[in-house]
Amino acid sequence: MAQAARSICFSHGKSLKAPCRTAGIITSNEKFHRRQVAHFHGIVLLKIQSSSSKSRFSQLTKSNTNYSASELRCLNQLSRRKERNFSSCSSNRRTPKAEEVFAFLLPTITNVLEQWSQSQIVKVVGLLACAYLVIPSAGAVDALKTCTCLLKECRIELAKCIANPSCAANVACLQTCNNRPDETECQIKCGDLFENSVVDEFNECAVSRKKCVPQKSDIGEFPVPDTAVLVENFNIADFSGKWFITSGLNPTFDAFDCQLHEFQTEAGKLVGNLSWRIPTPDGGFFTRSTMQRFVQDPNHPGILYNHDNEYLHYQDDWYIISSKIENKQDDYVFVYYRGRNDAWDGYGGAVVYTRSSVLPESIVPELERAAKNVGRDFNKFIRTDNTCGPEPPLVERLEKKVEEGEQTLIREVEQIEVEVEKEVERVEKTEKTLFQRLVEGFNELQQDEENFLRKLSKEEMDLLSELKMEASEVEKLFGEALPIRKLR
Repeated sequence: MAQAARSICFSHGKSLKAPCRTAGIITSNEKFHRRQVAHFHGIVLLKIQSSSSKSRFSQLTKSNTNYSASELRCLNQLSRRKERNFSSCSSNRRTPKAEEVFAFLLPTITNVLEQWSQSQIVKVVGLLACAYLVIPSAGAVDALKTCTCLLKECRIELAKCIANPSCAANVACLQTCNNRPDETECQIKCGDLFENSVVDEFNECAVSRKKCVPQKSDIGEFPVPDTAVLVENFNIADFSGKWFITSGLNPTFDAFDCQLHEFQTEAGKLVGNLSWRIPTPDGGFFTRSTMQRFVQDPNHPGILYNHDNEYLHYQDDWYIISSKIENKQDDYVFVYYRGRNDAWDGYGGAVVYTRSSVLPESIVPELERAAKNVGRDFNKFIRTDNTCGPEPPLVERLEKKVEEGEQTLIREVEQIEVEVEKEVERVEKTEKTLFQRLVEGFNELQQDEENFLRKLSKEEMDLLSELKMEASEVEKLFGEALPIRKLR
């Protein structure tokens, strides 16, 4: 029976350590009669020639700690990304030339690739994806845990993600969010732009099923409101028909363009067909849509629950804090909401639904009072654009982006000019202040001299005059060759 070959991990100056997995199959009755060893930048390559016609190759990598096979591979990737170098395995051995290493590795790589199964290739792809996706965005310990979990539990989903252009673009987009103040919001925008079934499949495994990615905790930003501030009566049947979101609180979830939602009642539930537009960097947009079902709280008509969802097990709770439905253009429903899912507990926001595509000004005072009841300032809400026009041609969009870039550059230059002018004014004031202080000091010295002379007696003044005259005569005698400072 064939058994998987295992190489041995060595540390410098130590004997055998933990086993690490290598490619290739070695039968139990094979005998090794020749071996060849090379050292290259801390990696020990061991070529074993058996009595059979094929060679088997092992790569022995230094390790200072006992890890499982998956953890060891993940740690090696972490060290490569973080340190970008290897420590020397032996200081007494000659470092081979590049051509020697290439000649040694070429048959190894060819042989290994021939023997690798599809599952082994998937493992390597998953390893690379794990290192790229996880390690830059987390601490070393958390990254190692997440990476190990992904390689062990979600290897196939991770490999599919990297092989899919949209999912791979999502991964690249996520890297731009690392260590930003709005990191979570940035990650959500990446998901909005590159959402597809492959991304959903990966998230379902990594976040929901295997919980490789830890959940973001509730920080209390959107607390549950007191039931006293909710509407006392709300008939979900009156909410049927088409409604626009014309104002929203949370820019991450609420302020999209062309938010046209159509509601209807089914079996005592409020069913909403929601659609909105996601702007693209080139000035275009994607149209997204989803279906949501709400159950009304039997004791509090102003509360609607959207639970029991499969994707990320998300739950949204709606709180109707104000409404007016009279079949008129200024009808509105003001919804404050909070939610949770496997990735984030405690997100939330608030939206205003209106029959009109533009927020009626007549209802703003009512909305301001209702927002204040839940600790929000309606003046900070964002008006949405529900014109829902066609997507402009690409050339026109690019021209608009260029103009926006030019305007941004002009604003930045103007801001720099203002800052330079302020700095010049500050320097001028500093110089002026210094000059004024010098003048004041000179005046004080002059005043001191006058006060000194004023206090002299007649005899002292006569003596001072004689000294001045003597000095003048001496100076005249020597033809001003001798600089004598006159006394005043």
